[in-house]
Amino acid sequence: MTEEEMLHNWDETLLLLDAYEPLLSSSQKETLSLYFRFNLSLSEIAEEKGISRAAASDALTKGVKKLHHYESCLGLGKKAKAAKQSIEILTYADSLDQAKSALSPLKEAFDDGI
Repeated sequence: MTEEEMLHNWDETLLLLDAYEPLLSSSQKETLSLYFRFNLSLSEIAEEKGISRAAASDALTKGVKKLHHYESCLGLGKKAKAAKQSIEILTYADSLDQAKSALSPLKEAFDDGI
């Protein structure tokens, strides 16, 4: 996956940001939040933080890499996604068997504190 693909995979990055934001530095939290949650451009982030555009880009890239590193070690984003899918299945289940199949990933996610 290229850096550009990493940065522009919004849904996945937002999920990882929600899961691992407390593990980031305050500067990384702010930069990633401005970019992914508030949709600011790198130039706007640089102006907001009083840094160069290159520094904003570097902070963004490093922050996203750190999120993916945490995910590869801990897997909380994957479990949160599975829990969301389980809730969706439970919401629209047509049968008891279909609902039961969604319980295992949901239980695992709750056991892990997601």
